[in-house]
Amino acid sequence: MRADRPDAIAQMMDRILSYCRSQALGAVARLGVPDQLVEGARPAAELAAATGADPEALRRMLRALAVEGVFEEQADGAFALTELSEGLTTDHPRSLRWFAASMCDHAHWTPWGKAHDVVVEGRSQTEKVLGASPWEYLAGNPEEAGRFGEAMSSMSRQAIAGITAHYDFSGFEHLVDVGGNRGTLLLDVLEHTDKPRGTIFDLPPVIEVARGALAGHALATRIDLVAGDFFESVPAGADGYILKHILHDWPDDDCLRILRAIRKAIRDDGRLLVFDALLVPGAPPWAYWLDVHMLVLQDGKERSPEEFKALFAETGFELTQAIPIPAPVAIIEARPV
Repeated sequence: MRADRPDAIAQMMDRILSYCRSQALGAVARLGVPDQLVEGARPAAELAAATGADPEALRRMLRALAVEGVFEEQADGAFALTELSEGLTTDHPRSLRWFAASMCDHAHWTPWGKAHDVVVEGRSQTEKVLGASPWEYLAGNPEEAGRFGEAMSSMSRQAIAGITAHYDFSGFEHLVDVGGNRGTLLLDVLEHTDKPRGTIFDLPPVIEVARGALAGHALATRIDLVAGDFFESVPAGADGYILKHILHDWPDDDCLRILRAIRKAIRDDGRLLVFDALLVPGAPPWAYWLDVHMLVLQDGKERSPEEFKALFAETGFELTQAIPIPAPVAIIEARPV
């Protein structure tokens, strides 16, 4: 059937212009506009004065987002929060503010301009457009790196409730969060369990940020901070190793290097826990778009249970569980063979 119906054409136009919507969301999130509406509706001129924006440009952007249901444009021209934009406020328990801002930053946005070349060549074009890998670029751009760090912490908070509600960590003695960033997930696990101690393992600059974030925290005495490169080695002797949003960053060959390093370090009775999206029938559309985003950004990918099983089998692990949960990650468990 030809797609010449007006409604089909309109739907396709809407999808083509979706990138405009993304950037608008990123802009108002970065400015903190939703925070300015927590106490009630305000006109665009007041919002612009409070956030350093141009009044007319902000009004038009908010009007377009109001058509999408992100904001409410009232009869007097003032704008108010809706259920959608409440999720962009900083203090929302599942805030997406910094995720929206970071995904529209140069490091994540610009590589998508080469989507055609990615499809033709089958690999990321990021180094061509940024002049470096995403991680190297962020290391040289601390402002963007800060927003990305906040985004990853917020996504950890999104995932944490689902993870701790659906997995029992009480049997572990020592958990190593590989690529653990600021330790958001590990801290929550330790708050729910009295027994294990934890280690945050990440690159040296990230560990210094984590050190500052943990300073004075009540659980800091149960956490060690170790710097290193997970492609080479990880802290040895623990019975639990966590990889949250790590394997999806990398193609299979690099994942094998990470998993082999963990296999050398893990106790024979240990467990490996991977928290990534899981591509299974009925998975939400965002999981498939995240898969393509990882391809565009750095040749990474989301995976099916069968793909995880193959990676584990090649590195001395056996897949024992792959459980979708109501969170932006699934619980994927493996044990040493």
